[in-house]
Amino acid sequence: MVTKGTLVEFFSGLPLLQELVLDVGRNVRDTSMALEMLNSKCKDLRVLKLGQFHGICLANESQLDGIALCSGLEELSIKNCGDLTDMGLIAIGRGCSKLSRFEVQGCKRITEKGLRTMACLLRNTLVKVKISCCKNLDAAASLRSVEPIRDRIQWLHIDCVWNGWEEIGNSEQVGLSFWHNQVEEPSSLFSLMGSEYDHEMRRKKCKYSSDVSDGYILENNGFWCKKWDRLQYLSLWIGVGELLTPLPAAGLLNCPNLEEIRIKVEGDCRGRSKPSERAFGLSSLTLYPRLSKMQLDCSETIGYALTAPSGQMDLSLWERFFLNGIGELRLSELDYWPPQDRDVNHRSLSLPAAALLAECLELRKLFIHGTAHEHFMMFLLKIPNLRDVQLREDYYPAPENDMSTEMRAGSCSRFEAALNRRPILD
Repeated sequence: MVTKGTLVEFFSGLPLLQELVLDVGRNVRDTSMALEMLNSKCKDLRVLKLGQFHGICLANESQLDGIALCSGLEELSIKNCGDLTDMGLIAIGRGCSKLSRFEVQGCKRITEKGLRTMACLLRNTLVKVKISCCKNLDAAASLRSVEPIRDRIQWLHIDCVWNGWEEIGNSEQVGLSFWHNQVEEPSSLFSLMGSEYDHEMRRKKCKYSSDVSDGYILENNGFWCKKWDRLQYLSLWIGVGELLTPLPAAGLLNCPNLEEIRIKVEGDCRGRSKPSERAFGLSSLTLYPRLSKMQLDCSETIGYALTAPSGQMDLSLWERFFLNGIGELRLSELDYWPPQDRDVNHRSLSLPAAALLAECLELRKLFIHGTAHEHFMMFLLKIPNLRDVQLREDYYPAPENDMSTEMRAGSCSRFEAALNRRPILD
């Protein structure tokens, strides 16, 4: 167990500390006082990441305490803090006024109201936000919580937990009335912060919520949608079998400068029935005109590499489901982690996956984090300007005497020679 006294002694011995990561296995309780000592002893601290720490900010009345006193922080990550509340978030927003990056994961008591108020307080500095595994923050709630910085945020991670949005996932427009009905300002929280903050936050409420024309675009059919002007990087977590198509309707319809997206698909395919839709929904990302880089990580998707039981799909069919529509995107760089069968230590590109990747006609760089059969790799020669292809066996040490037909040194050399023989226009 890590005690308060140990933490105080630890912080006192590191006066020049600038970055600190403490992610422990057991809960560390009542850390408010120790974190106040962190602020007084480590004046240069700019980056702080805490995991399994409890009592980091008590937020009693309007008095700042604990981590909220670390006013010099520029990046803060809070993971699995069981007693962090909306009032704690607000206190952090008040005290840590220089935060440019904030990550919260596995905090079950915080809600949209608290996070939205915090974003409002940090509007001038906050540009990177991660919201993950928080019980009360599904995809739509997470997007609403960062509304006050929608025109400034550059980097965003959310979990694709739809909670009913699947039914309207094919809708490409979201009406203005929806946003007014769904978004509520946390006025009850403002009143707990004192009259000075109450006045300031009500002024911001008027600025960010009442001015309808600010940041909205009128579409041709008369619907309004919200514009994420500076969002360049989007990271998504999604459970296996779920669809990506509700994303625009949940609030990410207009992202004119989005350049890179990372999608992590996680779950066990075994025992799951065939998805109701043909495709995962990558084609819905054509809404983002500047999207050119993608990381599609299915490494934590588990299934049957060989023959699947009756009524279930093997991994080749799941890969077809995940990659269907990827050719409609104008990607120049792609990192792809195929799904795996842990029972046979197998993560390899399937025939449907190779054929679908070959439809990405604008690719320049393709990194496959797994193995592949040589004749499947030859499909990739159809991509006219492909320059850089890498097979990264970074998930298990492939045996030197592997006698399968997956890529070996000779196969790689033949593919490389074929790739280099082609004329590249530029």
